[in-house]
Amino acid sequence: SDCPPRAIVYDSFDGMGLGALAADEGGSAAAGEVLSAAPLRIAVGSTNRVKVAAAEAAFARVFPTSTLEMHGLKAASGVPDQPRSDGETKRGAANRARHAAELFLGEHGVAPDFAVGLEGGVAEDDTFSTLGVGTDSLESFAWMAVLSSTGKWGFGRTGSFQLPAAVAELVRGGMELGEADDRVFNKSGSKTQARFQ
Repeated sequence: SDCPPRAIVYDSFDGMGLGALAADEGGSAAAGEVLSAAPLRIAVGSTNRVKVAAAEAAFARVFPTSTLEMHGLKAASGVPDQPRSDGETKRGAANRARHAAELFLGEHGVAPDFAVGLEGGVAEDDTFSTLGVGTDSLESFAWMAVLSSTGKWGFGRTGSFQLPAAVAELVRGGMELGEADDRVFNKSGSKTQARFQ
């Protein structure tokens, strides 16, 4: 592989944890250390500008002196449009990262240094009633998966937050979270707008 040595790194941005795994080929490096003047090629498994910008922000913090080449690609998640469990959401992120790497290789003839998959999901949480401390809820969260050019993986998961009852009702009825947000809060394009600024 033509990927220079890198390090396993972990970054946190805008309240979201991102486990970023970098290849270690014949050596090691401190997080953020630049071992090559070549730009880092990052394939993001989405054309959603919010996801591409989030990945870019994370890599810029981890490799602050590197030039980043960001490539948003329409990668398949292999899971329903609205994942409904922790495992399904994590699988969607991994599938997007893997597919982004394949698409990049097919398009450019070389593997990206890193391929990133980000997937948002929801899951029921019934622990509040069993603990006697509140009402059960539908929670939202996201998984991030990073695949290096040597096939090594890194994963990170955000915290969970309870969805408002009106949003949860629509999502339970089969609507995607972004569309439910738009309807309840009279917005447009929630899925493609940054929530953390």
